[in-house]
Parts: sequence; C-alpha cells; structure tokens
Amino acid sequence: MRRLPVPWRLVLAVAAGYAAGSLVSFALFASPAPGPVLFLPAGVTFAALVLSEPRRWPWVLATAALVEVVIDRSQGIGPVAAWGFALANTAEPLVGAGLLRRFAPHPDLSRRRDLGAFLLCGVVAGPLVGATIGSLTIRLAQGPAVSDVLLPFWAGDGLGVLTVGGAVLTWRLDRGRPGAPGPAGRAALLLLTAGVTATAFWPVGIATAYLTLPLLVWLAVRYGVAVVTEAGVVVAVVANVLTVAGRGPWAPLADTPRLEAAVLQLFLAVAVLTAWLLAVEITERERARSVSLRETEARRRVEALQDVTAGLATAPTSDAIAEVLARSGICLLAESGAVGVLTQDGARLRVRATSGQVYDMPIDDPSALAGAARRHAPVHAWSPSALAVPARTAGQTFGALEFRFADAQPVDEDMTAVARTLAELMASALYRARLYEDERDAAHQLQQAFLPVVPDDLPGARFSGCYRPADEDHDIGGDWYDAFPLRGERVGFAVGDVVGHDLRAAAAMGRLHTALRVLAFELDEGPAAVLEALDRASLDIPGAAMATIGYGEFDPATGRLCYACAGHPPPLLVTGHHADYLAGGRSRPVATESRPRPEASVDIPAGSMLVWYSDGLLERRDEDLDAGLERLLSVTSRLDGDDPQAWRDTVMQEMTAGHRLLDDVVLICLRLQPSPP
Repeated sequence: MRRLPVPWRLVLAVAAGYAAGSLVSFALFASPAPGPVLFLPAGVTFAALVLSEPRRWPWVLATAALVEVVIDRSQGIGPVAAWGFALANTAEPLVGAGLLRRFAPHPDLSRRRDLGAFLLCGVVAGPLVGATIGSLTIRLAQGPAVSDVLLPFWAGDGLGVLTVGGAVLTWRLDRGRPGAPGPAGRAALLLLTAGVTATAFWPVGIATAYLTLPLLVWLAVRYGVAVVTEAGVVVAVVANVLTVAGRGPWAPLADTPRLEAAVLQLFLAVAVLTAWLLAVEITERERARSVSLRETEARRRVEALQDVTAGLATAPTSDAIAEVLARSGICLLAESGAVGVLTQDGARLRVRATSGQVYDMPIDDPSALAGAARRHAPVHAWSPSALAVPARTAGQTFGALEFRFADAQPVDEDMTAVARTLAELMASALYRARLYEDERDAAHQLQQAFLPVVPDDLPGARFSGCYRPADEDHDIGGDWYDAFPLRGERVGFAVGDVVGHDLRAAAAMGRLHTALRVLAFELDEGPAAVLEALDRASLDIPGAAMATIGYGEFDPATGRLCYACAGHPPPLLVTGHHADYLAGGRSRPVATESRPRPEASVDIPAGSMLVWYSDGLLERRDEDLDAGLERLLSVTSRLDGDDPQAWRDTVMQEMTAGHRLLDDVVLICLRLQPSPP
C-alpha cells in the first residue's frame, strides 16, 4: 500500500491557526465574566477542510485533535474531557465541510446561493453537532445540564466559523477587483476597525456598539466581501475582549451571563452578516452588470464579425480583403492596426494600415506584423502594446494581422481567440482570392491572346479598335474585332459577338475569329461568300450558334465598301458631320440558315469614318435598342478630326460613362481614304 506524503505546510498552518485561536478563546473563557463565548479555532478547521482535497482531511482533523488535546491538558482539563472536546471539534468541521462541499463543490461566498449553503452547513449544522458532543462532554466531566451549555457552545463555534472561516474562504475574492486595497491598505483598514470597535464598546451601559455598523456598511460598499469578513473577525474579537473586561453596553448584564452572551453574539452575527449580505448583493449586481456588458460586447463583436465575414465573402481580390479587415475587422479588438498580405514570392508584405496608409514591408522586418508572418505564430509586443497573429490555412501562411492597443493592457484569451478567428477568415479569403486572381490573370492573358495584331499600314485605312468586358473582374467574353490586309490592296475588317461571357464563349469566339480570317484570305467573292463559308465551318465549333458577325471589305482603288451583317448591328458611316447607318446586307445570325446571304456596297467619300460596334455599346436598362442607335448617331455627328483612336475613345466615353455595362463591348473606327485614280 502506497503511503501518502505528509502535507507539512497544511499541517503547520492548521496547527498554528488552531493553537492561536484556542489560546485566545481560553483567555476569554478563563475571565471572571464568562458570559461572552467565541471559539475561533472552529473557523480554522472548517476553512482548512473546505480548501483542501478530501484525501488530506485526515491530516487536518488529526492535527486539530492533537492540538486540542495538548492545549486542553495545558489548561487543566482532564484526559477524558480533552478527548471529548477533540471529538466535538473534529466532528463539527467534518460535518459542516462535508455538507458544504456536497451542495457547493467550489463555494464562492460572494454569491447568495453559496453563502446560504455556508451559513446552513458551516455555521448552523456543523456547530450544532459539535455543540451536542461538547455539551455531553461537559455534562459528564463537570455536571451542568446539557441545556445550560448547548446554546453557548453552539453560538461560540458558529460565530467562530462565521468570522474566521468566512474570512479565510473569502480573502482572495478581491483579487482583480477595481479599488481593492493592497496589504498595507488592508492592514490600515483593520486597525481602523479595531479602533472604532474599541471606541464603541468602551462606554459601560451606553448603546454605542451600533457605531460599528456604519463602518462595516462602508467597508461593504467600498471594498467588498473580503475586507468585510476580515473586519468581522476584528469586530468579534475586540467586542468579546472588551465585554470580558467589563466594558460595553451589555456590561450591566454580567449577573446573567447567558443573556449577556446571547445578546452580544446575536449583535455580532447580525452586524457581520448584514454587512456581508450587502457586500454580496453589490458584488452580484456588479457581476450581473459585468456579464451583461460582456454579453453586449460579445453580441456586438459577433454582429461585427458577421459583417466582416460577409465583406470577406464578397471581396474578390487580396487588396479588397485587406481593405475590409483594415476598415471593419481590426476595430473589433484594438484602436488601430494593420493588415499584411504576403506577396507570391513570400519576400514582402503588402501592408494596409487602419490609417489608410499602404506600403511594402520586407518579411525580415523586426515588427510584430512581419514576425507573425515569418514565424507562423502569434507575436506579442509591449511598447506599444500589440498582438500580431498569422493568417494561415491549409499549412500555408498568407499574411498576418496586427492589433495595436492605446493602453498597455494584457491580451486575454477572449481577445486572442477573436484575433485568431479573424486571421483564419483572412487566410481562407486570401486562399480563395489567390485562386481567383490566378484564374483572372489566365483569363486576361487568354483574352489578350485573342485580340488581333492589326498592322499600322492597312491599305487606304487607319484603324483603331478596343474591347471592354462587362465582367471586368474576369476580363473574358465572346466579343471580338479584327482588321487585316487582303489581296489586291484591299482591307478586310470584322466585328463579332458570341453568346456568353465565359471561357466557352471565348473559345468559340477564338475559333470563329480564326476561321473568318482564313476564309477571307482564301475567298475573293465578297463578304457574303465569306459568311456563307463561315456558316458551314461553325457547325463544328461548339457555342458558335447564334453568334452575330459583321464583315466588310474596302477597296481604296475604287473607293467601294462591301459589307454583310449576320444578325449584327449595322455599321455607321460618318462623312463630315453627317452620319448614316448602312442598313443593307442583313441576314440571320451564324449557323441559323442555309440559304445564300446578301451583301451590300457603298461608295465611300474621301475622309469618311466608319464606326462598327457590338450591341453592348447601345444597351441600357432603362431604354430600348433604338434609343441607343439614336444616341450613337448624335454622338458621332458631332465629332471632328481624322484620328480614329480619338474617335474611338470619345464614342466609348460618351456611350458608356456612368452606366454599368450589360454586355461586352467592341468598337472599331476606320478612317477610309480612297486612293486617287
């Protein structure tokens, strides 16, 4: 059987406290006026049992019994009575502490429920058991009736548990409490209590004892439970000492000691309990207010965190994510801070501060922000107070968050948990944004690859064209344009619109674009023949059905423009300040009919500008397509000059400024100049 180690510190503390309390109590019992009763060791043993583990209780009880027997024998008490009192004073705390631990396993005497359990179990039930055994011991040893000593014995032990036991069990409750006094301040308050109590109990037969009540009430309101219980011990000891000395308002009752003891102990119990209950009520209200404030703060943080989460869910890029966190995330915890996003090479942090400043920081910077990203772990800084946490997910660090505090306050677990949550949300959003940015870059490169390389020396024409996607985040769609030289010093040009704004539409557009250019070089039969051949080729191109295409050929030698529109809006010819739509050569979209397609031709005056576009240039939510055609006619008829790029930029600005694009847009402008004969 394994022997348990002796808890020497606990044994010595119980022995010293029990011996000191016993000597004080025997000094009171041995006085000429034996009426007052106060057994301080009862509180020492009870508190020791409550604060220690049950496996150590035998050591506590054995120590208390041994000290009790030694002191009793030193006071001339017989061995039978000494062991009887030892039994009483060990059974009493065992019953009281056992019951209290049953109803309140971890008693907090600043709570009403636990205080009630303490009073019923420790102050009433336990001392009643001890008083019963003790009064029987006195009856056997000295002869007085049990009824004569039961109540004084019970009152003395109960008051000892109430004052000493309560003070021991509550002395740590004021730790962390705002305004709690330090050791020196607490000693001064106890000296003040002793002085006020001595002053109140010094007059004989005058009811000045109640002067202690305002002091205890003030201590309860100002300092709380711990100071009140310690002051209660001082009041009880000083009041009993002075009463034994023949002082105090109840000195005239010395001829009836039982009445004197009852009145004094009742007063002390009421005074201490009143102040204690007041302190508990104040503490409970402060605790409820604190809980309410924490709940309100937690609710506010949850709501703000939901807003941040929603913002992060809709932020498409790393910069947008950093902006959301700098604007709405960091303020959940701190007065200021910064968001650092690691670059793709991991060498730098792109930092966005809550002040709005944006700058780059090397990863080996000594700051807390760079340290958290570099070490993949939280970093604390103390001057000024700051906390930095890494944004890490799937085994990869994407950046870090830094929270800076105005005051040098400790960072608690709740703050760290919220910071980690924000960092995790940031990491997930950045992971998604990186995928999105990679996809966008790939789409942009694909779209740029589809855009034509138009020669600067087109026969008889100066050209400018542009493409603008409706979805600027992805920069990919099905609209396209082209211009290229043909045999016989001619120039061909086209605009097209494939249904859709995704990669499938772009792929179909690319194949149609390539097919049209090849067919235009191979065929010399005009735009209609090219579109008819494209109809046949489009049958093998997924997604090409219903595409619209406008194709034209210009011969500078004759000044003649031939064109055909497969479901596409008509070109616009501007000569001087006169603009006309070329409405001929119209037919259905690509791959929708098998009959021959028509074409039209027109002689081009010198210096004319041809404007061709897709329907995205005309569309607005609040008007039909005819209104867009009229607006384009009005815009182009006001333009001057012969620079097609200036025309392109002006038309695009006038037609789309202030409006969200509903569809992709292509726009080409050709300055057509017939050659002199």
